Amino acid sequence: MRPRRALRASWIAAIGVVAIGSPRLPGFTFLGGTLGITTAGNGYQRDVRIFDNTLDASANDNQTPETSFPGALGAALSVWKAAKAWDSSDPLAGKNFDFDWQGTATSNLPNQNTVGFASCGPSPPLALTEPPIADGWRIIVCDEWIWSDGPGLPPFPQRDLQGVVAHELGHALGLDHAQTQFCTGPCAGQSTMCPTSCGGTDVDARDLAPDDADGLQALYGAVPANKPKITALSGSLLIGQTLVIHGQNFAPSVHVKFTAGTTQNVGAIPGVVFDVATTGTQISVTIPATASKGNVLVWEPALGLLSNAFPADVGGGPPVRPTISGVSPPQVAVFAPGTITVSGSAFTNATQLLSDGSPVAFTVVNDGTITYVASQPSTLGPVAVTVSTSFGTSNDGTFTYVETSPPALAANSFAFTGQPFTWSFGGPPIQFWFLIVAGDPTTVPFGGFDFLLNAQILSVGALDPAGLGSLSATIPPGLAGKKFHSQIVTFDGAFDVRGTNVTQTTIFF
Repeated sequence: MRPRRALRASWIAAIGVVAIGSPRLPGFTFLGGTLGITTAGNGYQRDVRIFDNTLDASANDNQTPETSFPGALGAALSVWKAAKAWDSSDPLAGKNFDFDWQGTATSNLPNQNTVGFASCGPSPPLALTEPPIADGWRIIVCDEWIWSDGPGLPPFPQRDLQGVVAHELGHALGLDHAQTQFCTGPCAGQSTMCPTSCGGTDVDARDLAPDDADGLQALYGAVPANKPKITALSGSLLIGQTLVIHGQNFAPSVHVKFTAGTTQNVGAIPGVVFDVATTGTQISVTIPATASKGNVLVWEPALGLLSNAFPADVGGGPPVRPTISGVSPPQVAVFAPGTITVSGSAFTNATQLLSDGSPVAFTVVNDGTITYVASQPSTLGPVAVTVSTSFGTSNDGTFTYVETSPPALAANSFAFTGQPFTWSFGGPPIQFWFLIVAGDPTTVPFGGFDFLLNAQILSVGALDPAGLGSLSATIPPGLAGKKFHSQIVTFDGAFDVRGTNVTQTTIFF
């Protein structure tokens, strides 16, 4: 495998930085230095910007905007996502460090905290980083390679820009390559800071491994109890209007820093509103003329603290909460309910979906569509669905769980003698159920249903209030090679008899 991001000795010598730090814990190593956040001395060094000078069309073919990364498309979106992997808001990172997205730059000069593209000569690595030094860093992405800006897997022979830049940003903030024992085994478990590519695309480097997070904490510390945190925005996002920032741990007076597309890092940094009064949980700030689409941070220089970077679509409409316009199908049988589709808007980067008050796993198909697999409920009736993003929680969408009619049965198509075996089934709530089995699949019609003709009753019970039931039994020996057919029959105790449309066939071994 080609060294994907190793620093060249000539570059290291040119800037006078020791390349290989001694290990502080098994795994991560240091380059030396950290990125500061003051307006004095070497200035503010946690900003990230891109000089998008590549001629590679595939590096900018993703033109689908994402709510959490306003104003960024193509390569810029990939670079911003790479920076976000190292933020305190990342569940794994959870450390006292946050990059600040500052948009696009007009050059990739040294020490401007910029990601840019350039030719790297014969046998090029994927990218080069000038490590953290007194007054900044820069990353050069080698244009000899064909780059993919995601968000999906890069097709051969493209390489993943987000994963590679995530690795390089680790160098920029002070980490060297991880040691060998953290760079073996499945790609998904390897450190972002491994020195060589895994799988040939670098996609797995998009997400930090525990060793990366440990190294980040060793450099910048754990999240302190008083770290400011932005949780939501309200008000206006127009220049000159009042934006309201909601959160916690805000000092009585703070600086508010917006994306401003600038390379200035000392003094009165453009995009910063200084000395804004807070209530501790709320900040009202007038958006400056230099602000642009990107993120906003709360900065407390007196305490040496910086909040999480929160998306701010400056120049757009007010922060948009997700909205649900419909849920389909509108009615779902409780037995094996299947996939639910939620339609609406502003779903990109949803953080949570609640179904009947409980969080469930979900898939964001696009900004207007989310899908998830419904679970079996405890009762029939309507279910509320909500979607949450960083901008708030949606209105309720609803669908209704209805009884399973006709009854349904699920069981494996084979079983082993001497081992437990389970039948699961559904039908009208509370009614009696009969699990019948037969060696002969012949059926006879009765009351609109086809019932197994030569069946025996295996067990009897009552369905729960949702109309669900199950039976587990150990298959007795001596049935190997036999084939049995199962069916559920429900009975209300008076006249209503129903049966599953399809009998379940099981072969015993």
